Amino acid sequence: MIEVMYSSKNVIHKTDISKKPSDTLAWINAFNLGNRDLDILSKKLGVSRYIIKHFLDNMEISRLEKYNAYDVIILKALVEKKTKTLGIVKSKDYVLTTCPENININLDKDSFSKDSDHLLKSILNQIIKNFSARLDKLEESIDYLENITFDEKIDNDPKQIFHLKKELIYIKKALNANKETISEMKGFEDINLEFHQMIDIENTLSSRITSVMEIYMTFSSNKLNEIIKSFTVIASLLLIPTIISGIYGMNVILPLGDVEGSFFIILGIMLIFMALTALYFKFKKWI
Repeated sequence: MIEVMYSSKNVIHKTDISKKPSDTLAWINAFNLGNRDLDILSKKLGVSRYIIKHFLDNMEISRLEKYNAYDVIILKALVEKKTKTLGIVKSKDYVLTTCPENININLDKDSFSKDSDHLLKSILNQIIKNFSARLDKLEESIDYLENITFDEKIDNDPKQIFHLKKELIYIKKALNANKETISEMKGFEDINLEFHQMIDIENTLSSRITSVMEIYMTFSSNKLNEIIKSFTVIASLLLIPTIISGIYGMNVILPLGDVEGSFFIILGIMLIFMALTALYFKFKKWI
């Protein structure tokens, strides 16, 4: 799909690429492109079909390439929580953005008030806002995980921690790649600074989620130790009574075997040993 937007008389207009005014600055947003769309873009804009096709490859590396009539910029953008390749062609009278999926960018009439550099800055600012909004959501999720880590009433799922960690890694990779590419562009120092700030925020969130993961693993280990400790105490309390009952279960002559009420005597001995064992554990502060 190909969308064309331009401003005329302080009003944003949306039209088809075949009706694009030749003397007006326009933003061309292309996504979900088929072979016919590639041919139309290449023919109307004079951009190589080979270049546009590269924009649809999510494995493309962020970079800046300069040609006689236009500049080609390949960045990474957030689309539905995923990082996608965003190809940009900046010419004198238009800025083309191409992505496998529709990018969430909303431009106002001020974006078209100057030249293509100003329009490109507006688009890049929207990309930064998308990163910022997603990082804000991730921060809220991390805040929640930090609050419930020690809450035994809530069943903490470590998968959520690992998913957040994985998403932050991809965001960091995209931000670093974008920063390096923008740094090569003259007149975009403010945009480069914004990407630096996003990277700092991501680094902070990565440190926090790593701490949450370590705290969770430590807390889970402590809980497991408490469970094992409880089983150990129970097994220790039953150890001597089990030995005594095992001995008296043998078919041989044993002390107290002919004494009246020997069953209760032996049972009492077992209870005494259990009580002494419990007192010993209490003295050692193991229970």
